[in-house]
Amino acid sequence: MDGKTGSHRMWVDLMITAPITLFLLWLYRYSVPSSAPAWLLRFDALLFVVTAASVVLIIVLGHHLIEYPGMGLNVMLVAFAYCTLVTLLGIGWGVRWLWRERAG
Repeated sequence: MDGKTGSHRMWVDLMITAPITLFLLWLYRYSVPSSAPAWLLRFDALLFVVTAASVVLIIVLGHHLIEYPGMGLNVMLVAFAYCTLVTLLGIGWGVRWLWRERAG
């Protein structure tokens, strides 16, 4: 794959994932319990950064390291980025649920 085509496809994939990623990250931050302890807020902030970075890194590194013909690479990377996004945020919501169960 030539560099210019790969670069265009990478940017298209980033633009495809951006709206869903931003919405889910906003929803995750919006759903922080008002009575959350400091450790949970720090965990949320760390998870927020790790999740956003993971989505970008999956797409950028995937396009630079994997040679796959056609649009299959785009589909695989976007799907993997979404699965990672949902998994990491699911872990965060699970930690919040466990905290809520133990707190009250």
